[in-house]
Amino acid sequence: MATALSTDHLLSNEEGGLSAQQISVVRMSHAARQLLRTETLPAHIRAVLELMCLPVTALWCRVLRFDPAAPDWPDRDRFVVPSTTMQPLLRAMLRLTGEKKHAAVPLEYGRHPAVEVAPGPAGQGVAAAAGMALAEQALCRRFGRSLVNHRTWVLAQDTDLATGVAMEAAQLAGRFGLDRLAVLVAPPSEPDTADFVDSLTRFSASGWTVRKVEADNLPAITSALAATLRARKPTLIACLPSAAPLSPLGPDLPPEEELTGPWSPTARRGASTRRSWLRRFARHRQRTAFEREQTARPPTLFHEDWQRAWEWRMRTALETSTQESGLAGLDALSDILPELTCLTAASAKNAPPSDQNTAGWQRPVALAKGRECGIQEHGMAGMLNGLALHGGMLACAAASMMTVDRMRSALRMAAFMRQKVLYLLTGDGLALGDGGGAWQPVEQLASLRATPNLAVFRPGSAEETFKCWEAALHWQGGPAVLVLCPHQNTPLRFPAAVLGGATRGGYVIRSPEKRQVTLIASGPEVAIALEASHHLAQRNIRAAVVSIPCWELFAAQPGTYRRAVLGGAGLRIGIEAASGFGWERWLGPEGIFVGMDDFGTSAPANALYERFGITAEAICEKVEHHLFASGAARGASSFAPDQPRARARGPLLTRP
Repeated sequence: MATALSTDHLLSNEEGGLSAQQISVVRMSHAARQLLRTETLPAHIRAVLELMCLPVTALWCRVLRFDPAAPDWPDRDRFVVPSTTMQPLLRAMLRLTGEKKHAAVPLEYGRHPAVEVAPGPAGQGVAAAAGMALAEQALCRRFGRSLVNHRTWVLAQDTDLATGVAMEAAQLAGRFGLDRLAVLVAPPSEPDTADFVDSLTRFSASGWTVRKVEADNLPAITSALAATLRARKPTLIACLPSAAPLSPLGPDLPPEEELTGPWSPTARRGASTRRSWLRRFARHRQRTAFEREQTARPPTLFHEDWQRAWEWRMRTALETSTQESGLAGLDALSDILPELTCLTAASAKNAPPSDQNTAGWQRPVALAKGRECGIQEHGMAGMLNGLALHGGMLACAAASMMTVDRMRSALRMAAFMRQKVLYLLTGDGLALGDGGGAWQPVEQLASLRATPNLAVFRPGSAEETFKCWEAALHWQGGPAVLVLCPHQNTPLRFPAAVLGGATRGGYVIRSPEKRQVTLIASGPEVAIALEASHHLAQRNIRAAVVSIPCWELFAAQPGTYRRAVLGGAGLRIGIEAASGFGWERWLGPEGIFVGMDDFGTSAPANALYERFGITAEAICEKVEHHLFASGAARGASSFAPDQPRARARGPLLTRP
């Protein structure tokens, strides 16, 4: 130890008065550079990593609350590395400060506990980090600084800052006052840095504190990190190359053994901080609630309390559409789940389309209490991933169905990481919205259902909406989407289930003996299928009605159950106000789909249903035509109907 002190003294003299702590940072930085040299990296990536080496080492040695012995400790600082380009620097820090038992674990999301987020498209990591900071802010308000007192740091690239999702998340972070969020970034290695300078200007205009430091000036870096701890706004630290680089401090000088592994400043400070936190946690009065939320366990008697709250909310509902009942379920959840955090887009707060209800309509409580994100749906969706990744939160969002394409990249990241995120997509159906007929939901449902690990729920009644809410809360494979319609087709209530239930993804609503036809629908079109089954019964055609609100849950059921629901023989008709892509898995090769094959048509909802042939009368004609042609119902109809209306083109007619 005496030798180390004499060495520190000499180094201090060489660098003009560096303290012992600063010398240890410099030694660790040189060791990290040596580890980077052992990896095969392109020249431009190596240049950026070596430029960021000293700032990152200073953060880990002096500021970061991280215990390598417990990388998943709840009150740790989140160090987010959103790209594979910057991961070699994280690997070097973990090797210098961590224990050997984690050295053999691949540095991948889901495998190494220190990897906070999976690498993805540029900007997604910045948005997720903003969501983590939002989760820290919400948890701190409930449990106090004694249990929640950490920060979120991001090691970003210049390309992350230039993306739209990062800019939207930055604006939301500034609006929400996320002062415990900090981003470290370096300029590109190319000579032209105009885009990088523009990104710094935009972040500053979004309510961020932007600091510029020389990446090899340790006192300036330490001062910037200390100022970040005192800042009242989110901070962006731009680590710039020095115009006159300082003389290197022993580039081949390794760190002392006493400063690496469990003896590193990061490990010693992190272990001490974690032990203090565990002592406070053991005697905290909210310990039970904190443990329950961190482990994502529901409260005692959750289902009974939620059902009572939902029924009470539905008593004051102005209508019984799936959108109204879905938002009532969200209100009920907000009453009994304090960990629920709802981000709302402006598009989700539209009044109901019915003129007679608009005067007495009020915004749902959960939407009114939620974090308003305006039209920044992409940044909102990225922040939802961070809320879920942080832990202790139930992330939820409400937005219009027509904005799902803007949220798709973040939604895909949630599905890839299998994070539990709830989406309420309002405004489903053929109603003419503010965007005109070009925004009708033709392909959105099919594209969502094609996403792995994503559960799509499209309920058709108030009771079915409640069951879908229940199934979505139990879905553990990834995010869940509830697609809600503002219109209510008759009948207002479905008959009691004959076989199964909505929580199994698909079930039988009406089942006559020896069925000839099976009408399969989802959402509001289930009511049309029920009406068509009554018309067919009057024509001596036995038709069963099946509702499939969630394909993913239904596909996970045993094959015997699926065959019992869909029927072993007879004609299958699929009915949905959307594209028929994917419906062949339920209809079979001989099935018929009744839905939409075009968009861009502007008309009231009833005229559009007529236009695409999604009516009980048109469905009956299709069934009779098929059965008559196949000989299965010879004599049931005295005429052969015209071609299906779904292919018709002509003037639009509204119902009288």
